Amino acid sequence: MRILFKIIFVIHILCLKTLVAQQERKPKLIVGIVIDQMRAEYLYRFQDNYTEEGFKRLLRDGFNVKNIHYNYIPTATGPGHASIYTGTTPANHGIVSNEWYNRVLKKTMYCAEDTTVKLVDSNKKQTVNPSRGNRSPKKIKTTTITDELKLFSSGRSKVIGISLKDRGAIFPAGHLADAAYWYNPENGNFVSSTYYVKQLPEWLIAFNNYHKADSLLNLTWKPYLPIENYTHSGADNVSFEKIYEDKETATFPYHLKKLRKSNGNFKLLTEVPYGNTLITELALKAIKSERLGQGEETDFLTISYSATDYVGHYFGIRSKELEDTYVRMDREIGTLLKTLDEEVGKGNYTLFLTADHGSSDNPYFLEQARLPGMFYDPMKIKKALNAYLSEEFGESDYIAFIDKTQIYFNKKTGTKELVIKKAASFLKTIVGIKAVFTPNLLRSNSYENNTKSLINNSFYLENSGDILMHFHSGWMVERPYGTTHGSMYTSDTHVPLLWYGDKIQKGETIKKHVITQIAPTLSMLLNIPLPNTSNRSPIEELFQK
Repeated sequence: MRILFKIIFVIHILCLKTLVAQQERKPKLIVGIVIDQMRAEYLYRFQDNYTEEGFKRLLRDGFNVKNIHYNYIPTATGPGHASIYTGTTPANHGIVSNEWYNRVLKKTMYCAEDTTVKLVDSNKKQTVNPSRGNRSPKKIKTTTITDELKLFSSGRSKVIGISLKDRGAIFPAGHLADAAYWYNPENGNFVSSTYYVKQLPEWLIAFNNYHKADSLLNLTWKPYLPIENYTHSGADNVSFEKIYEDKETATFPYHLKKLRKSNGNFKLLTEVPYGNTLITELALKAIKSERLGQGEETDFLTISYSATDYVGHYFGIRSKELEDTYVRMDREIGTLLKTLDEEVGKGNYTLFLTADHGSSDNPYFLEQARLPGMFYDPMKIKKALNAYLSEEFGESDYIAFIDKTQIYFNKKTGTKELVIKKAASFLKTIVGIKAVFTPNLLRSNSYENNTKSLINNSFYLENSGDILMHFHSGWMVERPYGTTHGSMYTSDTHVPLLWYGDKIQKGETIKKHVITQIAPTLSMLLNIPLPNTSNRSPIEELFQK
């Protein structure tokens, strides 16, 4: 009996040591995936045509946060990527939109613009527009979770960001990244800026020299599966889809070799599913060449798939083209997971998958379906508002800049505060506008006080407009085809969030969460500091046994 007790005691101690070691062990690699413009419902609407190795694997073996939303406006690519990785909203990180009006310089500014840095390409002779390299994370006003990882490891962790879009590569990678790489639609290369590197690594030069973008543009985009299988989308030929130059209808097949010259050449790749294929191949190359997940410290690879966004913008959320794009996206995820298993090892990496925003139905579709919704034109609103203000305060150009949600005023005739108050009152009379917010006048204007936390989350004094407009459900900025996004409605705020891999239990939660909880969740999983203006609340269900 003594011998038996000793054996049981030893086994117990070994089990405890194993448990402690598992708890202390950190993932060798974190992979953050953002699928641009992915609505949460796409996990389910198209799942009949998904494989077992892609989205279904993540749903089956991972943790599904089913009810996660963005908590500010506008819901767009720049703010979305910044919010995921900083753990906070535009009110703190400062990325209020993809572009905004600079009151000092009196011109619009791009969210990742930085004129102090230059393009780094492997083929300078083919580069027509070097300003594509004037990019950095300088405009993010706080740290990212990737910054905190670099600081915690004293720089030993590798952090690399990749995307077709520069902002989709730069904002997730953060200020301290080893590199961020994005697509140059002038020549089909992946490039960076001198903020990160003086020259591209040899493996990326070799990748560019392989001319994969060129070969993909010689393919024909046709349904991956028999088109009869695509029962979760509308007809293949509807009036509110983009028709490419030298093509008579918006229908399959798309002979890219014939279309590329008249439709932007290398830019065309960003608008078809093969753009996502190129990103997957670059990700696999980066994992192997940079030996990500092979060192003592945790590495971080950020991947943003952008072709989904362009397909949505051009063809809409009910199109055959979009369904095919997600059927193919599922295969891209499967390929990535397989490589991670082989190169890093099952159980050695942690992955999350989410989106930077959703998207809404085209009002033409809504009208046909007898659902509420219409178009609005910001330029018509500007003209009407300027005419009204000119009557009130004298002839002048009062509006410096307007986009689909924000209005910036010139500092001209009259008291600007009074002009903004009058403008807000007038805007409330315009059909389609549900509410008007003037966050910088909260103290002085009683009717602006009911802004709710969402508007407060959206407003950064230096960069935001003087007025934020909120339209009725179903209303969309006027466009000839496809879809867009930006509103505070669930169509644009509700996105997927799947967790998978090391330290991730199987399960799901339907509790309401916000996108800014991703960063603190990563902080708690890795035992590293929170980004310095981050949401303090991780997704607790992930830590419950």
